[in-house]
Amino acid sequence: MQDKNFDKNEMVLLSNALTSSFDKYSLNAVLNRSDFDNLIELKIYLTEKIAILLEKQFDKLINLLYRIDVNEKLVNDAFSSKNKKDLPAVLADLIIERHLQKIHFRKKYKNDEF
Repeated sequence: MQDKNFDKNEMVLLSNALTSSFDKYSLNAVLNRSDFDNLIELKIYLTEKIAILLEKQFDKLINLLYRIDVNEKLVNDAFSSKNKKDLPAVLADLIIERHLQKIHFRKKYKNDEF
């Protein structure tokens, strides 16, 4: 995932969406607005969190992926990959991308006039 030039508002929306998703499963991934200056820092944090979940709370991680509505085929592909070392980073990318899709859809339909 490349670091996109997000404005501060988009980083806040993304951090809030991630925190909300994690909080629903009591996974304690509180992200403050000032915690991350860019997408790369956020991905590093999320990758570390996912690595812990893979090891200690696998069922909650699977429920989280389902709740966020990450593409099931992409998740299955990630788990089927021979390179398990990269799995947390791949899942972090999928989670971030899905939340960004939701944010952009909300913006689009909020701004569209019928």
